[in-house]
Amino acid sequence: MASIKIRASADGTFAVCRNGSAVASGLTRAQADHLVAVLGWIS
Repeated sequence: MASIKIRASADGTFAVCRNGSAVASGLTRAQADHLVAVLGWIS
């Protein structure tokens, strides 16, 4: 199973990382949570 994490940035946005690589950045927390749910569902 993939390791999926949300990381906060200094500018107040969030990045989603999967297995250590950034999948998306510049997201709101709600967008990051949604992306984590989607990635967890498809992996």
